[in-house]
Amino acid sequence: MDRKSIFETKSISQLIVLFSFPTICSLVLESLTSMVDTAFAGHLGNISDKALTAMGIISPILLILIAAQLIFGVSTSIVISKRLGENNQEKINQTFEVGFYSCFIFSFMISLFIFLFEDSLLLLLGAKGEVFNLAKEYLNIAVIFNIFSSVGYMLINIIRAFGYPKIEVMVGVLSTIINMVFNVVFTFVLNMGMKGIALSTLISEIFYFGFSTIFLVKKKLWFNKSHMNFNESKDILISIVKIGFVQFLMQSLNSVSAFIINKVLILYGSVSYVGAWSICSNMNMVILLPLIGLTQGVQSIVAYFHSSQNKTKERTVKSKVLQYSLIYSITVTVMVFIFASNVLKIFTNDINLLKASIPIMRIVVAGFPFLGLLYAIITFMQVSGREDDATKLELMRQIVLSMPLVIILPKIFLRYDIFSISPQLSVFLAVPLSTILLLIIYFRKIKNILKE
Repeated sequence: MDRKSIFETKSISQLIVLFSFPTICSLVLESLTSMVDTAFAGHLGNISDKALTAMGIISPILLILIAAQLIFGVSTSIVISKRLGENNQEKINQTFEVGFYSCFIFSFMISLFIFLFEDSLLLLLGAKGEVFNLAKEYLNIAVIFNIFSSVGYMLINIIRAFGYPKIEVMVGVLSTIINMVFNVVFTFVLNMGMKGIALSTLISEIFYFGFSTIFLVKKKLWFNKSHMNFNESKDILISIVKIGFVQFLMQSLNSVSAFIINKVLILYGSVSYVGAWSICSNMNMVILLPLIGLTQGVQSIVAYFHSSQNKTKERTVKSKVLQYSLIYSITVTVMVFIFASNVLKIFTNDINLLKASIPIMRIVVAGFPFLGLLYAIITFMQVSGREDDATKLELMRQIVLSMPLVIILPKIFLRYDIFSISPQLSVFLAVPLSTILLLIIYFRKIKNILKE
């Protein structure tokens, strides 16, 4: 069955499940790389607290590396989906070619920049002493596996766009198993510490990239060398970057936000909170990924119906995505409030870290249902040619609301002692508040977008 017949013969609900479920599984499994790394860092014996702090310190850099994946990873597959809707084989081939080379070059340049300025970046982030050394051990290898991860992520998205979404689950399961096995061997058997944790991730990402490449070549879906002129290449690159820039911006701003949070926590003398935040941010990413997977999966569906001018089915997809997003996010919020202490024990046995982590996790997840709505809206903007509006929305949330709140809230709570919340804990109130305030400010505009 070719990809076009899937869109024409399956119901909307079937299409959402067919494209989103494998994407969700793939993202959750891939995210376990970071989760597993953090969990192993939290079980390194006498240095576990410093290892967790090191992971928290470098989290802004790791988020930048993830952002580098997103600018070409998802957007290339969205543009390919549009060309499939137009049945334009030549443009499909050209988009694949431009996206592949652009992704490789961009991820390489990002990794090279981080490697060249590694010491300065770590010092800027607040790493000192043994924490500095542990962070550097991990980061030296992270800049290498980032290239394989970025290109592999783009290829797996293209595989989904070509109508093979189930492959994502297979690759995700295998790469996660590989990562966990090598983590056990390198960390506990060979006692390689942080270096072993990073090497395990490198091996799993090489597999992720290699499997995806071999699959596309064997299915004869790999791009052929085309004879595009400069203007053609430029137009394709611009169309990819315009879509990908929104997600790149989101992750980049998350990185800046993480940097500011770490700095504020250190300012108030709470280095231990950096380790607690490292645990919570990893947990938050795991529960967020199904939402991201849902919206990424339906991007191909919405893009197809949008390009084929089928407005009825496009609206139906949007409506169902909103329903599923709200059901999931509300359920997860309730579950986290009830079982937070049990889940966070996966990362550490340190009683003090657990005590600090539980209230942070509950505060962060309080705005989760609103975040689900926001992700869906940004997705609809991306695939309907309103990338600029999506960019403005994210800039408003992060720069105008979230980052200032991170700085201002501790000062307010320190001065007025509101609800006996410490200044350190008040920092995390910025996460749900920024999303809620954004939706209130843009309520009318969002309502119009949902009606389109």
